[in-house]
Amino acid sequence: MGSEKKLGLLPMTAAILAGMIGSGVYDIAFQLGTVASPGGAIVAWVICFIGMLLFVLSLQNLLEKEPEGDGMFGYAQKLFGPLGEFMSAWGYWLSGWVGNIAFATMMMIALGTFFPVLGDTGTSWGAIIIASLFMWAIFLLISKGVENAMIVNTIVTVIKIIPLVVFICVTVGFFNFGTFTTDFWSNFAGNMTLGEGFDFGSVFSQATDSMLSIIWLFMGVEAAALMSNRAKSKSIASRATIIGLVVGTLLLFVCSIIPYGLMSAEEFIALGEPSIGKILEFYIGPVAAQIIEACIIISIAGAWLSYTIMPTESTQILADDHLLPSRWGKRNKNGTAMFSLFLTTLLAQLLLISMHFTEDAYNFAFSLSSSAILVTWVMITIYNVVRAVKNPQEPGRVRNIVIGALGSIYMLYAMFVSGIFYIMVLSVPFLIGVIFFYQARKEAGVEKVFNTKEVIALVALAVFAVVSIVMLAMGLV
Repeated sequence: MGSEKKLGLLPMTAAILAGMIGSGVYDIAFQLGTVASPGGAIVAWVICFIGMLLFVLSLQNLLEKEPEGDGMFGYAQKLFGPLGEFMSAWGYWLSGWVGNIAFATMMMIALGTFFPVLGDTGTSWGAIIIASLFMWAIFLLISKGVENAMIVNTIVTVIKIIPLVVFICVTVGFFNFGTFTTDFWSNFAGNMTLGEGFDFGSVFSQATDSMLSIIWLFMGVEAAALMSNRAKSKSIASRATIIGLVVGTLLLFVCSIIPYGLMSAEEFIALGEPSIGKILEFYIGPVAAQIIEACIIISIAGAWLSYTIMPTESTQILADDHLLPSRWGKRNKNGTAMFSLFLTTLLAQLLLISMHFTEDAYNFAFSLSSSAILVTWVMITIYNVVRAVKNPQEPGRVRNIVIGALGSIYMLYAMFVSGIFYIMVLSVPFLIGVIFFYQARKEAGVEKVFNTKEVIALVALAVFAVVSIVMLAMGLV
């Protein structure tokens, strides 16, 4: 295999934006409008941005202080040993391919604008067939080399910003501050107490209900760190992470808040999904809106590509560290871990088919994906604290302890508000993953795979998984 091409600041930043500007931004107004007023949505955005900024600052500090390693999961290994690293990367892998189902669903909903026979749910059999063909086309592209796929992603990222810029330029002229401030704390669809002023309990509930949708938008912000071994330097990965977070957040926030100044939440929710396309159709007519819908489809394709590259990268890292069986990391001549890529695509395919029988496939997929990635993120913020405590002479020690501690509190809170249902469901694939972990450690010649604390943790996980399965079977959750 020839020498790998190293990536600069632009493609690394594009990798972040490709993940952040995925399917979520085109429907975030719809998602927020059903649960939050403009005031409640802004509160949720402030909480989530501060939390993610703390995460990114923790990640940036670790990349600069410990540039060796994979830039993501190795920090969990330093906290909890090999099993901790495995759980961190396995959660990331689960998050990636499950999230692809959300992309598939939203892409097919957008495609239904051009081909009504596909329906408006994204899960008709026709939609699933087309999404499946696209999924395996991505498989073929990545098999030709991850670096080449990321160059394609950079081009797609430029295209995906077009509908957002058009949306902002068109709607800002219609934005009415009076409309925006009317029922500022109570203007959301289905609210029976419309017209009430600020109420802490109500606003707290609105912000909490909005968080999972917003967390979904921030997925991808860690892409540069994950791909840091392919970057020209760790400092480039660090800079790309900060730039991606700021630019991405600004675009996402504006696109989610503008609709509240155009009409009531009840009205823009009634227009349907994806909300950006439907709102543009309302203002500029169906032909122009269809052009934007085409850009949306291309945009989602870019995010889908990113979310296939990144989970494959995580399992490849685990195989290289002897935490997954060696076949998971075996590369072809283009440097792609084909077994990992194939299994990632196959599992996404099976889940996509099952979505035909799910009432709200998009919400289920992005909620489960968001919950899974929190496992990875919280280990990074916790390690930032632990490392600072263990290095008392290092400059910025107190700052990093505060950043890591507050970031960890945010992540744990986000896990809580994401809903116990999704955490319960995730215990099952995590337990299945332990089987592969055990095989890999034995393959590496490790005699005693688990220590006493790990055995206790795995027993607790197994009990939780069994309870989850029973409750699901009984229809209790």
